[in-house]
Order: sequence, then structure tokens, then C-alpha cells
Amino acid sequence: MTIGGNKTLPDTKPRKYETVYIVRPNLDDEAVDRAVASIEEYIKGLGGTIMSTDKKGRRRLAYEVKKMRDGFYVMTRFEAKPEVVVQVKRMMMLSEDIIRSLIVALEEVALETSL
Repeated sequence: MTIGGNKTLPDTKPRKYETVYIVRPNLDDEAVDRAVASIEEYIKGLGGTIMSTDKKGRRRLAYEVKKMRDGFYVMTRFEAKPEVVVQVKRMMMLSEDIIRSLIVALEEVALETSL
């Protein structure tokens, strides 16, 4: 968006994102549910909307991460403004329950083909 011809404002409309994160394997099911709920509540608290959450279950990691060989995989799709993603990444990085995470922006074409 241009204002007065030269200045450009950042695009602040919500976009769709997908995050995959791995929760520590030594947590019980209740603790994993609490970790997932805390991520969802954090996103909602920043003005985001959760579209879906899919708990993939406990799986073997391709390589050892923080001396762990297994992890509980979770995939969450959400809609939020771009500046929210930075805060969510930081929260996941600082969380002791999450050993790895990845957030990607989804294109409309990817959303249509995955349904």
C-alpha cells in the first residue's frame, strides 16, 4: 500500500501459517496436551485464530536432538498477522517442552490442494 506516492506501509493483514513442533518425549499425555494448549492460547492471545491442530503422535527423530531420540509431533495451522509469527517463534524457542519447531507461511494454492 502506498501513501502519497513514495511511502509504503507494511502489509498487516492476517496470513495463514503452519507450524510443526516436537514436544519432549518424556512428558505424559496430559503434559503434552497442556503444551499444545499453551501454544494455541498464546497464538489466540496475540490475535491469531487456530484453524486446526493435528497431534501426529510419538515418532523417532531422524537424528538426536538435545540427547533425545523420540518426540511427540504436533502440526497446527493458524491465521495471524506477520508480526505475531516472530513472537510465536520466540515463545517456542524459549519453551522447555518444545525441542524443535518450524513455522511456514501457507500459500492459497497449498491450502486448496491439502483439503
